[in-house]
Amino acid sequence: MKSGQTLFLAAALLLSLSLGGCGYKQMGPSGEGKSYTVTDATGASVTIPAKPKRILGNSASIDTMLLSVVTPDKLVAATEADRDPVISYIADDTKDIPLTVPLTGLSMEIITEAKPDLIIASTYTSGNDLNMCRNLGIPVVVIDGPKSIKQVKEDVRIIASAVDEKERGENVIKKMDSELSEIDSRLGEETGKKPVVYLVSQMTRYGGPGSMFDELLTRARIDNAITLAGGVNGQATSPELIVKTDPDMLFVSTDRDSDTTGAAKYRDDFLANPAIASMRAAKHIVPLEDRYIYSASQNCVWAIKAMANAAYGPIFDMSDEKQIRGY
Repeated sequence: MKSGQTLFLAAALLLSLSLGGCGYKQMGPSGEGKSYTVTDATGASVTIPAKPKRILGNSASIDTMLLSVVTPDKLVAATEADRDPVISYIADDTKDIPLTVPLTGLSMEIITEAKPDLIIASTYTSGNDLNMCRNLGIPVVVIDGPKSIKQVKEDVRIIASAVDEKERGENVIKKMDSELSEIDSRLGEETGKKPVVYLVSQMTRYGGPGSMFDELLTRARIDNAITLAGGVNGQATSPELIVKTDPDMLFVSTDRDSDTTGAAKYRDDFLANPAIASMRAAKHIVPLEDRYIYSASQNCVWAIKAMANAAYGPIFDMSDEKQIRGY
C-alpha cells in the first residue's frame, strides 16, 4: 500500500473511532426527496438517499461538469485549478467556495470538514480512498477519466443522474452536439492536406492515440505527429521519431504567471535541442491555453475550435466561448 493511501486509511480509522467508538459512523444525508439509484462508469449501482445538496468532486474536469448541471452553492469545495481564470471556465463560479481540494487530491480532513452527501470521482482515483468514503456512508459515483468526446457525454449523463438533474444533462449534450455539428460542417470545407502537429508537453507520455488530446486534434482535422511516429498514449516519443515525422507546427502551452511545475523550462529545454531546433516546425510554434490542450469536460468543443484556428487560421468565431450549462 502506498504511503498516501496508508495515511488516508489511518485518518479514516481514527475518525471512525472518534465518531463511533468502534466501527464507522455514517454521515447522514443532507439532501431532500426520495432515494434513487445510479449506475456509474464501473457498472456499480449507487443508491443516493436524497437529492444531494453538498457535492464534492475530486478534479477540475469533474467540477466543470458538475457546474454544468448544478449551481455553485451545491459544491462544498473546489480544486486549485478551478480558481485559475487562465485555465478554468468556472473561476468566477468557485471564487466564493471556501474549501480547496489541492492538486494532491482529496484528504480525510477535507472530507470531514466538507461533510458531502455525494462524492463524484474518476476512475483514476485510488480504490482504497473511495472505499474509505463509502465506509463513512457517503455515496460515491465514479465516472471515466474521459479519453473521447463520447466518454465526456457519458460522464455528463452519469453526473446529471447522480445529482437528479437528467434534463439539464441532456441540455448540455445538445449544446455540445450543436457546436460539433458546426465544427464538422466548416472543417468539411477544408480539402487540402491535413496539417501535422506535435504537442510539446511536460507530460511526456500524454498526447498520443488513446488520449483526449488526440481525439480533439483529430476532430479538428489535424494529424498527430505522435500517431505518425507510431507512438501511443502513455509512451514517450523520442526526438528522433519526431524529427522523422516532420510536423508542420508545434503546439506549446501558453506562458502562465502561476507556473509552479517548471512547464516553461521543460518547453524551452525541449526546443533548444539542436535536432528539434533544425526542424521547419521550430519556426511555427503555436501557443495554446492549457484549458484547450488538457480539456476533459463538455467545454472540449471550444478546444477543437481553438486547435483548428491554430492550424487553419481564424475559421471559427470564439467570441461566445463560455462554460456550457444545461440550465
